[in-house]
Amino acid sequence: MKKKKCFKCGYWNKWDALYCGLCYEPFAKRPPKEKPVPAEAAPAASLSPFKESLRRFAAVGGILAVAVFISIRFMSPSSPGKEVAIERANQFSAKTAVADKLLEDYTAAKEALLARMGSKPAMEGFGIAGEYTAELFRIEEEYAAAMEALRLPGPGGLDPAADAGYLLWLETHRYKENTGMEDFSRRYRLLAEKAGAGG
Repeated sequence: MKKKKCFKCGYWNKWDALYCGLCYEPFAKRPPKEKPVPAEAAPAASLSPFKESLRRFAAVGGILAVAVFISIRFMSPSSPGKEVAIERANQFSAKTAVADKLLEDYTAAKEALLARMGSKPAMEGFGIAGEYTAELFRIEEEYAAAMEALRLPGPGGLDPAADAGYLLWLETHRYKENTGMEDFSRRYRLLAEKAGAGG
């Protein structure tokens, strides 16, 4: 099968790929062709004063619009009624409460695994057939299966206004999952490295 090598990162892609699957560099990107410039070329016509003023006005207006958006979005104090309204708008609140409890139990189970490993974990516990690996797989599979059983909808297809509470919860829940996983992975890796180095 023919493959196409990325000129930027060296990754081998499918022959019909339009961009690199690793670094996303487009393959159709070609340097612009040099156009010969005649020696007697006339200077480019400048914009009329009206068009120049309009362009400057649009640029200043765009900057002001961004500044207003930032000040409203990030600097305005949140009102306590806003969170209450968003909480009421979560039509999936029963399921999200269960999901929050599942995440709490999942985090506690991983913390218990780290505590059981102690400060001097055994190297044989980390291999494919190791007890730490088996326990971690069990924890991950149980959490994934329980979350799947809840059948919570993804953000696509939901009404941003009517489902604002659920969408906020979903974003927060995913953030907690990701930061928890990063923290656990870092600590687990450090223990594995410590065990590999002989304690």
